[in-house]
Amino acid sequence: MGAPAQQVPRDLTNAEALRLLASVRFGRIVFARYALPTIRPVNHIVDDDAIVVHANRGAAMSPERQVVAYEADTIDERTRRGWCVIITGTAEPVTDPDEIERYRTLLRPWLPGPRDHIVRIEPDIITGVEFVDPEDQSPP
Repeated sequence: MGAPAQQVPRDLTNAEALRLLASVRFGRIVFARYALPTIRPVNHIVDDDAIVVHANRGAAMSPERQVVAYEADTIDERTRRGWCVIITGTAEPVTDPDEIERYRTLLRPWLPGPRDHIVRIEPDIITGVEFVDPEDQSPP
């Protein structure tokens, strides 16, 4: 059996990228800690185009608004098919008690450890790419 065909990238629309992001339960948030980039895996949901994450306070995110990146992907090592979505935007802690309760029921933590910090990311830039066979470049 030969190697899988070489895949080609296909840019995703913002709507396609958010739909794919909503189809998975965790990703990686990138934020500044001591002026250096820090990456942590977190659970998430997509809520009205915002990404809401359930993070541990130990992640040491600033309690203030800050610019972050968020990434999630699904790539099959055998077929080399999949996708990657990267969101860049402003993150801030969710403080409204009703919203906190709502998000706690929706997030359903999957990653281990305490998740006591809920953060909402409002996207400014949405970048998505799907890796497809050269002959198959139809939308996902």
